[in-house]
Formats: sequence, structure tokens, C-alpha cells
Amino acid sequence: MEDRRIVLIGYRGTGKSSIGRNIAATLKFDHIDIDTLIEETEGRTIPEIFATNGDNGGEEEFRAIESRIIDRLTDTPVVISTGGGAVLRQENIRALRRKSQVILLTSSEEMIAKRIAGTSRPSLTGLSIEEEIHTTLEERQPFYRAAADIVYDSTGKTPKQAASEILQIIRPGKHFSDEINARHKLVNWVLTTPIPAVAHKPLLATVSDPTIRLYGILGNPCMHSLSPPIWNRLFQELNIPARYTWFECPDPARLILAAERAGVRGLSVTIPHKETVIPLLDEIKHDATVIGKVNTILLLGGKRYGYNTDWKGIYRPLEGVDGDVAVILGAGGAAASAVYAASMRGFTPVILNRTVERALEMGKHFGVETGAISDFVKYHPDLVINATSVGMKSHRSASNMTPVPVSSLTPDMYVFDLVYTPAETPLLRGALEKGCSIIPGTEMFIHQLIEQFKVLTGIDVPADTVRRWLL
Repeated sequence: MEDRRIVLIGYRGTGKSSIGRNIAATLKFDHIDIDTLIEETEGRTIPEIFATNGDNGGEEEFRAIESRIIDRLTDTPVVISTGGGAVLRQENIRALRRKSQVILLTSSEEMIAKRIAGTSRPSLTGLSIEEEIHTTLEERQPFYRAAADIVYDSTGKTPKQAASEILQIIRPGKHFSDEINARHKLVNWVLTTPIPAVAHKPLLATVSDPTIRLYGILGNPCMHSLSPPIWNRLFQELNIPARYTWFECPDPARLILAAERAGVRGLSVTIPHKETVIPLLDEIKHDATVIGKVNTILLLGGKRYGYNTDWKGIYRPLEGVDGDVAVILGAGGAAASAVYAASMRGFTPVILNRTVERALEMGKHFGVETGAISDFVKYHPDLVINATSVGMKSHRSASNMTPVPVSSLTPDMYVFDLVYTPAETPLLRGALEKGCSIIPGTEMFIHQLIEQFKVLTGIDVPADTVRRWLL
């Protein structure tokens, strides 16, 4: 821990400056208060900066100055207290996460209002203090959660008391020892699963230093996943002290509980757990609720937050694809995400499945038309999305097959195959031969991964970066 920066984020009035000073004094670290540094650097107070170019212009100038200063901060161990809106900019999150433990300070809205009453900082919204706090917190909460490693509620705590309790969480002590023991048990179990030998040593390092945040993919099976090497390369490139591994487990409830105790920060979720994890979560984002599947779990502050990034993996590659009817082949979890994504792109989805009853069930859920695979030619779709496993390399019986006859495809169709192993499936080869435009399944994998990475770290990675590594 001694070689990590400690970064305090959160809304103003949660105690970032005063608590930061106390933590720094105890550790004998330097303390950097971003707002104070801005005023010293500019020779102006923050209210004066805000007033320079009017309401919006002043805030934009302030944010630009803030970003420049954050980018130039030292990587040596210090305690950094940020401004409340620092994490709203991507470049700031990248810079603050570098070689750092990021601690989110929270407090009750009443306590925040009491602490900031009478300050000279200008209003961001023009609302009353109470309304502004509530509205702004609602808007910023996803940014705070994504950027944080640990959450601490400072309500009713003195700065000295809060600093002491935070240090108990991140330094040797009972809580820390409990987490080390839980991490040790979890890692020892992971080492009994068939993870690659090259992953053993980096994983063991997270036991001796639990400030290395742990992430992983939960599924049964999941060893085929390409996510761990890509996530770990991203962590390395971004200088984030974290590790991502495989959690191949048939019991999601048991794994999630063990993960929480071991300080695991986030989980990707794959088959067959995308539905079974839902009752285990405290809060689920709206799109995941509509789709009925969760593929991402954020573990923070004793709460479990559920998301679905699969649909974004389909939605983003469809940018610029026009048409009216989208036929979704399949009626499983990937199909549900495909229906939602196609709808969000303005298509009218039709679900076709080998087992018509399953298609009908999903169709009722989404309120869309359904049918059998044999009905494909009847619809002559503008967009075809294969959400079945037909064509997947690991499914020998289907690896040389296509979900619909290639002869039924026409040059005016877009064909999106969600299967990404192999990258060029029999369906895509056939579609190219028929003159169709194609989207490979690697695009879904790339875009859902970068969306997931953003949910769990706050950082938006360029698709080209992951595409280059994957291909």
C-alpha cells in the first residue's frame, strides 16, 4: 500500500479535504488539495474563475484548469483530495486511477447541506441547496461508483475519526486481515480450477497486496473467455493496480459472497448465470431489468449493482445500419440483448427460433412478433442477427453449419453473427458470398467489453485498442 497514491473523490461537503489532511499526516505523505492547487496556480479564487466568462463559460474554464492540474500530478505516494466534479471527465479518471487507491466519500444529503451552507462556491444549477445536492448527486453517482475502489460514509464523523477508520480499511488491522484471509481462500480455490499456469503468479500477488483490486468473469464454463488477458493488458497499460481472472463456478451465490469478502471489485457474468444472479443483487439498471439478464456486477460499499452491457455490444456496431425489420435468430440471453439493441436502433424485431415456444415466450416479454426458423424467407429482413451458438468452433455439431440456409440471404441484407469463435463463421462466409454486408461477432465482444470496463473502472477505452489486441 505504501507505494500507492490515495485519492479521495465525492461530492463537496463529504470531507475530502479535511479527511485527506488527516490521512496524509498519519502516513507522513504530502497532501494535495486540487481546489487549493487551482487557486494557487491561477491566483484567483474558484468563485472568481466561475464568474470570469459567465455561468457556463466559467465552469468550463474551471474544468479545463482542473484537468490540466490533475494530469500533471505526481505518481509518488501522496494523498489527493479532488473537487466534486473531477470524475466527470474521462481524462481525470484515467489520471486519478493511475497507481492509486480511489476512495469515494459519501454523506447524507442533510449533512452535506449543513457542511456547505454559507460557502462562496457558486450554484451549479440555480436550485436551492437541498435540491441541487439531490439532483447533482443523482447525476454523478454512476461516475463516482465507477471510479472508486472503496466507499466510506463520513456522516457524523470527525475528520480525524474518518481518517482513522479509512486507514483501518486499507492498512493492516482486523478488517484488513479478514479481507486478506478471504482473498487467500478465494485465490487458493481459483488455483484449483484449470486457469492457465501463467496466471498463477500474478493472482498470488493479489493475496500479499490486497490493494491490488481483483476482478473476474463468473460462469460455468468460462475458461474459454478471452476477457482476462485483455482486461489485464488494459490494467497494465493504464497503470491501474488490478488483476482480472476466471471464476468458473456452478454456484453464483457462493462465489459472489466469497468475492465480496475478498474485496473483489467487479464481475463479468456469462452462461449460465445471467438470470440466476438477478435475485442476488441490490440494484439493477433499467436496461438489464427489461432484458432480464445481467452480465456485469459492481461490488462496492457492501452493495451489489447489476448491469447489462451485452446490448451495447450489439447496439454500437449497428451505427449507420438502416432498415425496418430485424430478424433475431435464437431465443436465449444473447437474443434478448439483440432484440433490445435492434429496437433501440429503430428496427422492428422478429424473433425466430428452432423451438417456437421459447421464441413465443420471449416475444410476449418484448411485445414483438415471433416464428420458426423456417419462416425466415417470409420476412426478408434488412438486418439478420444470429444469437444462436450455430457456427461456434467449440460446438462440433454446429461448427460447419449456418442457422439459416445461405441461399435465403440476399445482397441487401446486413448479417451480424454474435458468434466470435471463430471470427469468420460459416454464416459470415456465406453472407459474403451472397454479397451481404457483415458484422463479425468480435465487434460485439469488443464493444460489450469496453462498456463493461467503463462500468467497473470509469474509464472509456477506444474500441480500436481492444480490436488491435484481439485480432
